[in-house]
Amino acid sequence: MRQLHALPLLQKYWLPIEKSINAAISALLFQPLAVAITTGHASYEILNTGNALLEAIRDGLVWYDQDHFAGAFNSKITIELRQIGATFNAPSRTWSLPRDRIPTDIRFAQAGADDRYRKLREAFLYTLDHVNVDSIDRFVNFPDEYAKAIDWMEDDFQKTLSAITIPVQLTPHSREMISKQWGQNLDLYVKGWVSDNIIKLRSDVQTNAFGGRRANDLVKMIQDNYGVSQRKAKFLARQETSLLMSKFRETRYRDIGANRYRWSTSHDERVRHDHHDLNGKIYSWDDPPVTNRKTGARNNPGEDFGCRCVAIALVE
Repeated sequence: MRQLHALPLLQKYWLPIEKSINAAISALLFQPLAVAITTGHASYEILNTGNALLEAIRDGLVWYDQDHFAGAFNSKITIELRQIGATFNAPSRTWSLPRDRIPTDIRFAQAGADDRYRKLREAFLYTLDHVNVDSIDRFVNFPDEYAKAIDWMEDDFQKTLSAITIPVQLTPHSREMISKQWGQNLDLYVKGWVSDNIIKLRSDVQTNAFGGRRANDLVKMIQDNYGVSQRKAKFLARQETSLLMSKFRETRYRDIGANRYRWSTSHDERVRHDHHDLNGKIYSWDDPPVTNRKTGARNNPGEDFGCRCVAIALVE
């Protein structure tokens, strides 16, 4: 019985797919939202009076609502609040001042900030309501991306066969079937995540409105969500490429008559207990081991959620 070199999941397989997912989500969702940020800002100006309170209201750092100033107060703003007669409320960390005592310039500043916030919120909601998730197919073709990954996998696979005299090539039919199946799966997963994310973003924008928050909070919320989408793109790319890799291993090893394999973990502290117990043991593709004792799920290496284990093929 001969043991072949392991065929691990390499970053070069899934990194282009991650970039494609990021580009598609950006073109579909975040670029239109960036335009909304530009067009949704109301145009208004405050004369350069050196008034820290007016500037803070203009920038959304401080706002007036229901007889109270709320937000972030520095020493200059605190002095100016005292000068107009506001009193500090320690429990709520706000400054109180009846509406009929608000100076005219502060009224104008708050009205401008409110208008800016309203227009930005409306622009976000309009953009989210008009995203066509199905149009993501215009930006990326996941089966083609998987076909490229399979070509790299095949090249690396052939290198592990140096000790085998019979060359076995991956047929175009097998390559097409594998790439199409996983490419379509990824397409559905990305569309599903974008759809769910749009619902979440819309809810967050509405919550922001009901909470009386500022335009800067809306912008930061979109920026934070963009970071979340990038992490999701990396997860989807790696997870789905891992499943693709597992299927590729099984297909190619069966082609050369390697119907059994030795389970090998990544040998670090992140290996889950159930997988650690499988390390070094021999299994067949048709009868994978239990990889989760709680659920009874059976998987070959790389098929379980986030699994980094590999199958070392055995040629008998």
